[in-house]
Amino acid sequence: MTSPLPLVTLRPMQPQTTTDEETQAEAEGAAKPLFAPSPRRRQLLSLLLLAGAGAAVLSLAPHWPKERSIDFRLDGEVGTVVGFDVTWSRSGAEAEPVSGSSFRFEPGRAPKIVHTTVHLPDGSYALDIRVDRADRSDSMQRTLKLGDGDRITVPLR
Repeated sequence: MTSPLPLVTLRPMQPQTTTDEETQAEAEGAAKPLFAPSPRRRQLLSLLLLAGAGAAVLSLAPHWPKERSIDFRLDGEVGTVVGFDVTWSRSGAEAEPVSGSSFRFEPGRAPKIVHTTVHLPDGSYALDIRVDRADRSDSMQRTLKLGDGDRITVPLR
């Protein structure tokens, strides 16, 4: 007589796949990183990086334009002034104009003080000014140093 065969259950085989991370981890084994800073050293490096960034910002700050209030004070025969023009240039050799303003008034209606604002960085500036009067025009130059002051008065005679 024949003996019964044992019953075997077949399951489909699942392919074994590994991810790139698993393969890389196996290949590296127990490798240690070359440089693993301690938490204290990381804090010190972060503070050093922040200090460097702060120093860079402080060194560039004087070169950023700032808004400044300028008062042009008309002295002398104010009643004859019908307008004036101002051109701002950096002081120095043959500097190009960086800003300018023009003001016009009805004859006899010019205010004693003309208020305006400029948006310029710190430094020395040459102002070329032409004052138009009812009967003539006068030209003048002024040198102005913009720095800590936010309000500046420029007399026009």
